[in-house]
Amino acid sequence: MTRTRSTLLVWVLAIVAAVVVLAALTSGPGSARTGTSTVSVPAGAAGEPLPLAASAPTGIEIPAIGLTRDAVMKLGYNEDLSLQVPPDAATVGWFARGAAPGTNGPAVFASHVDYHGAEGGFAHLSDLRAGDQILVHRADGSSVMFVVDRVDQASKQAFPTAQVYGPTGDAQIRLITCGGEFDAATRNYEDNVIVFGHAERAWR
Repeated sequence: MTRTRSTLLVWVLAIVAAVVVLAALTSGPGSARTGTSTVSVPAGAAGEPLPLAASAPTGIEIPAIGLTRDAVMKLGYNEDLSLQVPPDAATVGWFARGAAPGTNGPAVFASHVDYHGAEGGFAHLSDLRAGDQILVHRADGSSVMFVVDRVDQASKQAFPTAQVYGPTGDAQIRLITCGGEFDAATRNYEDNVIVFGHAERAWR
């Protein structure tokens, strides 16, 4: 092999290695996942039949995106009847005028994807996949495990209000954050990312 061909081979191998490293660095948080993410059930936990009586959420865990919150704020309506949003990046809020987690109906939670340059509580919500588990702790000492059914992205101009807030025959959950393109003029994202799920079990 000539010196020129040897040098060329070294450069080709270096480029291939760089591409492999770049792909590893730029892949999303969920790219290395090989299965769904589950929550831990305490040993000896006593099962509770669903649906449960109403009780406010006190915490939420979503292992698939590394989210744990030991407090959940209550959200209501804005003056235009849109859903209020948390006042900072990290907080997760619960729509207190809707269903409580574990009762029949959709328990709706919201958090930012980012806020004033800080990563939001639901920054990686779009990485969730069907089968991932979500754990919600309640004020009465019980916990409810939800399973993700699907993850949608919808324009804010065509928000699926009935699907998100409408009545259901069982206990369900909705997680909402912003997504899509960022409109610099309005300082808003054009879409919403919405996670739909159902309650699978509860315990105390």
